[in-house]
Amino acid sequence: MVTGFFSDAGKAGRLILAFSLLFFVVSLVVAQEGPPTANPPGAIVKQPATQPAVSAPQTAILPQPSTPIALAIQALLKDGVHPKLRWKRFSDFQTQLEALYQASGYDPLWIHDDKPTNQARLAVTSLASADDKGLDASDYDAESLKKWLGAINASTSTSPQELASFDSALSISLMRYAYNLNNGRINPKQVNFALDIQPKSEDLPALLRKISTSSNPDKLLASMEPKLKLYDYLKDALAHYRQLAKEAPVAPIQLPNKFKPGDHHADVPKVRKLLSLLGDLTEGNANDASQIYDKTLAEAVKRFQSRHGLTPDGVIGKTTLVQFNVPLADRVKQIQLGLERLRWLPEQIDGRYILVNIPSFQVYGYHNGSGADQPDLEMNVIVGEAIDGRNTPVFHSDMTYVNFRPYWNVPYAITLKEYVPILRRNPGYLGSHGMEIVNNFSPNASVYSASAGNIQALASGALKLRQRPGPKNALGLVKFAFPNTNNVYLHSTPSQGLFKRTRRDFSHGCIRVEYPVKMAEFVLKDQEEWTHEKIEAAMQKDKPKIVTLKTPIPVYILYSTVWADATGKAMFYNDIYGHDQILIDQLAKGFPYPQ
Repeated sequence: MVTGFFSDAGKAGRLILAFSLLFFVVSLVVAQEGPPTANPPGAIVKQPATQPAVSAPQTAILPQPSTPIALAIQALLKDGVHPKLRWKRFSDFQTQLEALYQASGYDPLWIHDDKPTNQARLAVTSLASADDKGLDASDYDAESLKKWLGAINASTSTSPQELASFDSALSISLMRYAYNLNNGRINPKQVNFALDIQPKSEDLPALLRKISTSSNPDKLLASMEPKLKLYDYLKDALAHYRQLAKEAPVAPIQLPNKFKPGDHHADVPKVRKLLSLLGDLTEGNANDASQIYDKTLAEAVKRFQSRHGLTPDGVIGKTTLVQFNVPLADRVKQIQLGLERLRWLPEQIDGRYILVNIPSFQVYGYHNGSGADQPDLEMNVIVGEAIDGRNTPVFHSDMTYVNFRPYWNVPYAITLKEYVPILRRNPGYLGSHGMEIVNNFSPNASVYSASAGNIQALASGALKLRQRPGPKNALGLVKFAFPNTNNVYLHSTPSQGLFKRTRRDFSHGCIRVEYPVKMAEFVLKDQEEWTHEKIEAAMQKDKPKIVTLKTPIPVYILYSTVWADATGKAMFYNDIYGHDQILIDQLAKGFPYPQ
């Protein structure tokens, strides 16, 4: 038998049997799969990848609350309402507060051995300075937290629930304050401002953990504020006007209309005292009781008028008198609104950028980003008229090209409302004003006559209206384009006389610049071939010329009824579109603000 044979053969026989079986198995595999395919000469043989062992994802095990105070903090945060705060609901910060406390098992941040820490005291002091930043310290319960902290320190025994309530209240207030310093209280979209700025990168839980161990929370909180110099100048103006509001006379000034130098009135000493207080009267005696409107006082009135967007002629008319009698507390509110709006801008602006401030009818250009002390370019502008449908919108975009000798492609709404009625009455208007009816806005578009049928096609939108390049073109000689859904841009204008007006809201929404050559030099500064002479030549050529910018320039169209400069001078402007009152109404709603 075979069995007997291998049994008798011993160890050698068993080895022969094993190799025989192995050969038999390999033969079966080859028969099924075929011989291995030979690799071509020089081929790289890819070895099968070794798959790493995949382990199940590890869920971090967070410490659980284990003390009465920790359990009380957890319950309060889960509820989303703090009964002792002015603004009790904190749903807008609930997730971040959970993240702040979860990492430590809801242990208190501001309590040690049942007493507030020194950092808690410093943090409460920081909250009390919110008014200095244009915010409202009462929104962050600064005074009540100060009294609360003192009561806990004076008490011999404070319940865990009370300690948890204080600890969470301080964290909520600090988180609100830090966020508001960085972003403002109101999302600009809530007031129809299209400032789609890149979200800021604040980590509020991390910031509060740093503050809870810091000896200088003011420094950490200050890092959340805007880096613009304009913001610093407005903060200085705020401090000045808050002090002035305490000192200013409360009696109104009453003068005859069109009060001129050399005239007499009993209220002239009041004018003298007010302008001395505001810094416009720098010579003479502020306490002079003379009732004569003298030359020195007239110069001070001119400075006051200039700072308030009025014609600086020294004649005290109705508008100047109204500005004299604006309570300085209202000026403080204007500055607070200005600071709020600056928080809507990016955290840091690098390189060149342009600001247009609608109420001041000014454009400012900066070469060196947020840190620039003063603008490198400043000029008058004309903005959208203060009627429905013509307001210049508030938004941000990047300027990408300059168009010399542009066509004016008339928006359909303007075509329908303004030009169709004119052309129906007088078809000859088209040729006398350098305008043409076209099928599209391309350079080689077909041109149509001003027939009744074509004018009707304009009204329906089937045809379009544009104005050819030339001296009568509404865009003037150059257009500075930054793509946006509002079809708004900067451009020059043939109507230069309007720049002499102090109030300059005359356009359909676009922004006309007073000195287009200077603007072009600023915009094209890093493209050396575009010299002053070449820019002027391009403005006089027959055909359009588009110049693409090497580096896009951020353009921010803002709305602030207050401005300030490096000299400490504050300027105030009329709320031409009524945006100030809208913002005031939104701020009055309190936390949680919609984001």
